[in-house]
Amino acid sequence: MEREKLAIGAPTPLCEPCAEVLHPFLPWLTGSLLLLGPWPDAESRARWAPAAKVFTTADGADLPASTRFDAVVLLGLLSHRDDGGGGALDATIVWAQERLRPGGRLILVIANALSLHGLAAGSETVGERGFPSLEGRPRSDGARLPTRAGLKQSLRARGLVHQDWWFPFPDQGRPLSLIAERGLARPGGFDPGMLAIGAAGPDPAASAGTLFSPRRAWAPVADLGLTGDLAPAFAVAASEAPLPPDDRLAIHVGLRRRPEFERLVTFSEAGSRIAVRRARVNPDLPAAVAGVTNLLPSETYVPGPLWAADLEARLAREGWCPDAISAWAGTWLEAVSRGFADGAPLGPNTILPARALDAIPKNLVLGPEGKFIDLEWDLGVPLDAGHLAVRGLVTALTDAPDWRPGGAAGLTLLDALRALLPRLGLALDDAQLADRLAREGRFQSIVSDHVIERGLGWAAATQLPVAGLGRVGADPRAALAEASAEIARLREENAALRAARAVDAAAHADTERESARRTDRVIAHAAELHRARDHLQDALDARRTHFGLRGRLPLRLLRLLKGTP
Repeated sequence: MEREKLAIGAPTPLCEPCAEVLHPFLPWLTGSLLLLGPWPDAESRARWAPAAKVFTTADGADLPASTRFDAVVLLGLLSHRDDGGGGALDATIVWAQERLRPGGRLILVIANALSLHGLAAGSETVGERGFPSLEGRPRSDGARLPTRAGLKQSLRARGLVHQDWWFPFPDQGRPLSLIAERGLARPGGFDPGMLAIGAAGPDPAASAGTLFSPRRAWAPVADLGLTGDLAPAFAVAASEAPLPPDDRLAIHVGLRRRPEFERLVTFSEAGSRIAVRRARVNPDLPAAVAGVTNLLPSETYVPGPLWAADLEARLAREGWCPDAISAWAGTWLEAVSRGFADGAPLGPNTILPARALDAIPKNLVLGPEGKFIDLEWDLGVPLDAGHLAVRGLVTALTDAPDWRPGGAAGLTLLDALRALLPRLGLALDDAQLADRLAREGRFQSIVSDHVIERGLGWAAATQLPVAGLGRVGADPRAALAEASAEIARLREENAALRAARAVDAAAHADTERESARRTDRVIAHAAELHRARDHLQDALDARRTHFGLRGRLPLRLLRLLKGTP
């Protein structure tokens, strides 16, 4: 591949995409290409344009007006060409089209003025307030971001009526998934929202002070048919001539792995079904590392929600409840038993097939019996149910965006594992739990090519995102201050209650002592009366004897002595 630099100068990037965002257009990147914007490194260029002659320019200032290309790739805008009317975007499209050969293709990568993440953050651009592009004014870099409808109109106005749209997630810089516009129509039950949620990763809403949770919002946004309008960015190919047919619905790049395990997943229409194909990005490298192998399974797309999403829905309503979460996990383990242990009960040491390593909740599609997808790993060593249970629970619990009502501040991953595993019939003592965590750490280290420690200390230090300190839209400092104030108020209230109880207890003790004193006085008085009566009786008996009287005192006199009528 030949590369020529036509102009040297500071680039004016509106975004900084890497090679992944251009994956959908790889078959078209042949012949002569002009790249405007940040220059990919040599390795990236070799990936996305191996058969092309690539020219790069920072601002097009030294580009001869007569030079024409088979394709122009716009990774930035010519802000100095803003004519004050349509803005830098329209001016750049005009400039690029003038440098296309007849039937050439313009490829544009640009952020969305109406992105869901921007709406959640309350700002079009990090560090700036408001949405200048929607308000009809340029941003600080002189550009105005387009909306989906606005960009379509701008391209059509220039005669570029044949368009192929892709939407990168979570952004155009390092997309994990790219969804084609044709995939938004949900052919064959395809769910674009699932890829958008998967690319979002753990929700940063609790710590970023966003107005709402984008991760939770993507599913209803997809159901409403707004995924494309609210996508983070656009990757568009446009031409005056028809574009080649394409049956791909989405491309999934996934999280970064060591080169041996990097793979590309494509979702394509195949008649009445959707084919899911996985291919190695670097087929010349060894397929196994330290005994771990990626199986690269190709399969038919299975429509339906994932079981991990059910946990997130439960946590949004109920928060931390060991019995409720163990019931959810029990359904998952029943599916594991049916699929890999002939329905037998699972114990910590039950041996499972090596391919069951990825039979975790986020790969279980809901249905009458449930079906696992994307079983891509062979660990290379025996897999037991204890390791799978720990792996599945750790992934599900740490991926949950936040835990609403019922959450208790200070809940750790270790707390959750100790509470859940016995309820699932998979009780592990600390030594056994540490062993399973270490196995998972070894696997993660091999796949990522980075040392990843997993142990009891790590689990004890991993806080789960419970409610109160993780409310969506809350400033974390305000949340902490509010929590501290609530704790102080409760302490004062408890101190007042304890003081009131002490006063009541003292009054009750005084009452009991006074009652005891009165009782003692009554008893003493009664005893004195008895003694007086006996003394008088003795005196009367003596007088009767002296005077020769017989018998006891008359009844009336006795009653009188007793104080009764």
